[in-house]
Amino acid sequence: MTRTVIESLGPAYWRAGLADPHLHWKRGRSAWEMAVAWESQSDSESGLPPEVETVLAKHPRFHGARLLIGVVEHQVILDDPRRPSQNDLWGVLITNTGHVSMSVEAKAGEDFDKRLGDWLREESEGKERRLNFLCRQLAINERPSLSLRYQLFHRAASAVLEAQRWHFPIALMLIQSFAESKTSWQDFADFAAVFRLDAKRNSVIGPWRLEGIDLFLGWVDSTKADDAIAASAI
Repeated sequence: MTRTVIESLGPAYWRAGLADPHLHWKRGRSAWEMAVAWESQSDSESGLPPEVETVLAKHPRFHGARLLIGVVEHQVILDDPRRPSQNDLWGVLITNTGHVSMSVEAKAGEDFDKRLGDWLREESEGKERRLNFLCRQLAINERPSLSLRYQLFHRAASAVLEAQRWHFPIALMLIQSFAESKTSWQDFADFAAVFRLDAKRNSVIGPWRLEGIDLFLGWVDSTKADDAIAASAI
């Protein structure tokens, strides 16, 4: 995990951090749409895409939210530094109630990767240890259903771990959906239910109270960029 961040000069910098810059960088796909959505607002007062700003403003703990810094493809070390969680975007927000550690996962029709049951069945050492670590970080005291999506666990834990590292009182995992798969909304709702939270579209829900940190979950429906927005991001 690097401690040095280079200032972005546009969407091309987002592309460079992708696991496969050729396969994943296409208009309409989540990586491209997310880069354009956030870069197009780099000079705005809040630094947030309009849909994200609107959703955050609905919740009293996120009034006045502004992006102070965003790190693209930010890796957060979990229990094993060889297998970090790579966040599409990790950011620091300042709100009227304090600083927020925010992890953002963008989707444009893709599922949330593997279900826990499928992920655990794959041959790899340390997966039970990893799952136990994530559950401890998220204060989940019962073994979660194997139908839940593994990606949501480590994205939420990323927000919490960075809140701990920066001594922030609030952690937020935000899903930015440019298009849905057949299961993505229900998968998010099922994950929220683990924390006894009722998922709502275009809303922030919570908190789930951890030791010294309040965890929130959010879902934002974002529109894909038109040509004018794409041009403004460059």
